[in-house]
Amino acid sequence: MRTERKTAFEMPYVGIDHYQGMSILYGERGDFSVVMRLTNPVLQYGADPEAYTAFQQVLLNVIKILGEGHIIQKHDVFIKRKYRPKPATEFLEQKYQEHFEGREYTEIRTYLTVTRLVKKGAFYTYDKKVLATFGQNMAKVFDLLSGAALNPAYLTEAEINRFVNRVLAVEFEQPHITLDNLRCGDRGLQIGDRTVRCISMVGTDSVDLPEKVGTFTAKNETNGMRDFPVDNLFFLHNVPGYRTIIYNQLLEIPSQQITLGKLEVKRKRHSSVPDPANLMCVEDIDRLLVDVARDNQLLVNAHYSMIVCADTDKIDKTANFIEAALFQQGIIPSRNAYNQLELFRCALPGVGVELKKYDWFLTTADAALCFFFKERLPTDEPSEFLLRFTDRSRGARGD
Repeated sequence: MRTERKTAFEMPYVGIDHYQGMSILYGERGDFSVVMRLTNPVLQYGADPEAYTAFQQVLLNVIKILGEGHIIQKHDVFIKRKYRPKPATEFLEQKYQEHFEGREYTEIRTYLTVTRLVKKGAFYTYDKKVLATFGQNMAKVFDLLSGAALNPAYLTEAEINRFVNRVLAVEFEQPHITLDNLRCGDRGLQIGDRTVRCISMVGTDSVDLPEKVGTFTAKNETNGMRDFPVDNLFFLHNVPGYRTIIYNQLLEIPSQQITLGKLEVKRKRHSSVPDPANLMCVEDIDRLLVDVARDNQLLVNAHYSMIVCADTDKIDKTANFIEAALFQQGIIPSRNAYNQLELFRCALPGVGVELKKYDWFLTTADAALCFFFKERLPTDEPSEFLLRFTDRSRGARGD
């Protein structure tokens, strides 16, 4: 007799509480999170390089306000939607709406989750002072984001539940969410008739990232475009064949003194055996320590992954496009990402605490934030005078 082993997907949460107008999501380990909805401030093709640097500085200030013992998680969700016409009374308006009915266009939604960590391995005890300090810090972060025109809004309990379910189903286009069967394999996950593949930008054996990176990329094309500022991951606008892409960006702020001590120990260990590989490690550590000492930079653990959902017959083409685009940016994604379920699970809000050591890499906060997505698409603006603009590249429309 043959028996089949089945694994249940257990939700990593214990519930949602409320504190000072915030809905706080509690994890099963005792950590707690606040989820906010944001709007990326940099307009695509805005041609303003300073906007990327300004957003980078805002995020860096958020890290400094929160300090050690926190995880910052940013979700940028790319959604393929079909245009649904609005009711119209005028003839030209009706024809305009009919012309774009069913056209596919892209929508970007952005969420920011801040998680307060607890000591690993310790029995959880409720601490009123820790919660009060967290509430004060979140108020400062909210004011900072509001002042930077990011339009932050705390998610309510119902909105958090809906967001978690949408990530679980990788479904942001349909108004109603259906949680389908989930089957895990080495190369991806099967959810109903769709395939989900998790692409990790960090290899388990080595970190293959560009040696130098800025807050934006200067794009050059043969049609006359020269040094045009775009996001470092601008290719996400042009990925073919997908239904949903969740770009999951995580930063953990560890204890600075403990981390620096570990780096010093690691440096001495590598310098004790003077072969070329060890000498290169010593040089890398020295450069990192100089940046920390000279510019007073914070050390963070970073993780980036892309949760790509597409029809089964299109997933290979979609994933190959993303990997090829990363190669052109000097990034070699992990080829050993067999922990697909683990990467998918850690894309849920507040679940970055479950990432293993091999999925993190140590760098400075300035460098890590360069890989945070910063752009938004043009949207409707409130006005009494109506002008219509059509994005012919995507078949979308805007007012």
